[in-house]
Amino acid sequence: MTQTSAPAPDYRALLDQADTTAGQGQIREATSSPPRDGTRIGREWIERLEQHSALLGYGLADGDENAAISVIDTGLTESEFDRWVVSNGWTAPGYIRWSFVSAMTVPAVSEAARAAIRYWPASTVRTGVQLQALHGGRVELRDGCFFVGERGQAANKLAWFHAEVGLDIDEAGFLILRDRVDGATRARIGEEMSWAGPASAKIDDDARRALQEACGPGDVLVVGSPESSERFQMRVADVRNRGGPR
Repeated sequence: MTQTSAPAPDYRALLDQADTTAGQGQIREATSSPPRDGTRIGREWIERLEQHSALLGYGLADGDENAAISVIDTGLTESEFDRWVVSNGWTAPGYIRWSFVSAMTVPAVSEAARAAIRYWPASTVRTGVQLQALHGGRVELRDGCFFVGERGQAANKLAWFHAEVGLDIDEAGFLILRDRVDGATRARIGEEMSWAGPASAKIDDDARRALQEACGPGDVLVVGSPESSERFQMRVADVRNRGGPR
């Protein structure tokens, strides 16, 4: 399938219908002070999460590199974390402030969209902190493969998405990017899009090889979690005019 352009849907109506409470994640506050061996314990948990591909970030008490780790951001939901801890016979330390991601309720690729593509180029691990400069361009689907060109450039690089982005087909028959947490339509493929960047993602060798075997050799550009530029501009206007995000 090919979709290199698309008219914007009614984003005003879609934004008005959006669930603004979704995607908040969970925080488990610390309930005790660090023990004397808090540095060793914290680094042990960092190593465990790294091996599980579930570490998004961490922070040190007082910013001292020799201090105990006081904050850990995980790429797991709270229930996933608890099951993982119990299955290994561990007890999560209470002196650490833990953060958890929101559950994804939308599939990476819907059944309706599956036949339209050769390969879905997206991460399987959750996304950590990203740079926030405004980037943009166009993501196109050509012969089942996703290509991207930044503004003013040809769409000739292979696109790569964050795990929180999924693919679906809307009621009008256009391929769309959906937010896998709240289900919102982020963009139609072929629209002008905006994204935070430069975006980054972990792309292992097997995934890169599979993408290039399906879609040919070429540079890969991480577009992260892009959204229609029209939708983005509406959201920014909402923040300015109504005093809060939508």
